[in-house]
Amino acid sequence: MRKTNGFSLLELMITLGILTVVATVAVPKVQVWNARNRGLQTVMEILSDFSKARSVAGYTVVGTSNNSIKIPTNVDAEESDDDSGKMSVYMGIRRQTAMVFRKSEYAIYQKQSMNTDTWDAADANTTMLKQNKLPNMITIEVVNEDDSLTGFSTLLNFNSNGKIKTKGGYFVSGADPQNGKCGSAVAANTLPDIVFSAIIRSKISTGSNDSIWYRLDIDQRGEYSICTVFSNKPSVGYSDFAGTSAALLDI
Repeated sequence: MRKTNGFSLLELMITLGILTVVATVAVPKVQVWNARNRGLQTVMEILSDFSKARSVAGYTVVGTSNNSIKIPTNVDAEESDDDSGKMSVYMGIRRQTAMVFRKSEYAIYQKQSMNTDTWDAADANTTMLKQNKLPNMITIEVVNEDDSLTGFSTLLNFNSNGKIKTKGGYFVSGADPQNGKCGSAVAANTLPDIVFSAIIRSKISTGSNDSIWYRLDIDQRGEYSICTVFSNKPSVGYSDFAGTSAALLDI
């Protein structure tokens, strides 16, 4: 008669106990790894779309017959119908390009006018070029010292020269916002003329304030720095990136 080998109940209980301990230790590390990846991916997407919006602002020109000049020409086929020997040339109107930020999404918009006082999502002249909804547990907390992030109030207006005009004027500072230097432990790597600065939060788990916070700074040249800091506080400001606990990411 063949004897069947197997596990005893005690052996199964010991094995399950070991697996439980391993899982308990591993899950938090996996959550941190996931939070770090989600946060960094979001930061890099914002950086990429920032460059895209600035490029669109610099190269989009719309021709219109309402904004034209006439230049002299001797080519009969190109003469205008007023018999003045001149040809109409459209100068064009440059559309305004802007990025609008909210807590859980951002978008790139364009409109026909350069008038910043008439922004309206429902306006027929406003076109959404791209919308990016952020992953779960990722939020944008601050953009250029503005933490309201509601409606169209928190936006970046891109000029054709690559600069950005916010509701407070050009965001260019000789020092970092609120004197919170990004990665002050390596101050030589901080950016001198920041035109865009955002704080992004990546929560590690639901029901907890434990989060990885990212700060993205971009200067007038397009150079950027990314700093990260771990905190269990419900909110983090620029000053939280001033200490040695802030790590400057080398990307």
